[in-house]
Amino acid sequence: MKFEDFIKDIFQKYKEEEIYFIGLGNPYRSDDGVGIKFISRIKKHFKNAFTEFDNITEIVLDLCNNNEKGLVIFIDSSDFQAEAGEIKIAVYDEIEDFGKHFHKIPLKLYMKLLQNAGKQTFLIAIQPESIKEINEPELSKKVKASLNFLIKQFI
Repeated sequence: MKFEDFIKDIFQKYKEEEIYFIGLGNPYRSDDGVGIKFISRIKKHFKNAFTEFDNITEIVLDLCNNNEKGLVIFIDSSDFQAEAGEIKIAVYDEIEDFGKHFHKIPLKLYMKLLQNAGKQTFLIAIQPESIKEINEPELSKKVKASLNFLIKQFI
């Protein structure tokens, strides 16, 4: 599915208040912070925009306990062996196993809980160029360009 079609489809199926964004990553490891930076840029346009620093475990559990329809989009850098800055939309089955994760709680577990509660989930993954540098808050040029593209698609 082309990214533009994905965006069009979700805004046809869901009202803005039914869409939740959760940005993941470490803002001090260069491109790994792209999910956090995405949220900081769209937060004023979407009330349901959170980062992993906003106690997402509680947010996910609250979403699991309500009976309303909803869409949860996770945004993170992910090495899927592509060109730096490439964007991929992934569903649950396309994400690596539970044992291979870099977050406190595996993303795939959050997605499974939400799906069991009737929510639709996606990961918007951006191929990083660099995540090895510690204390480097700047994104690489290619990832920054992808971030800007994403922002324009949603706002």
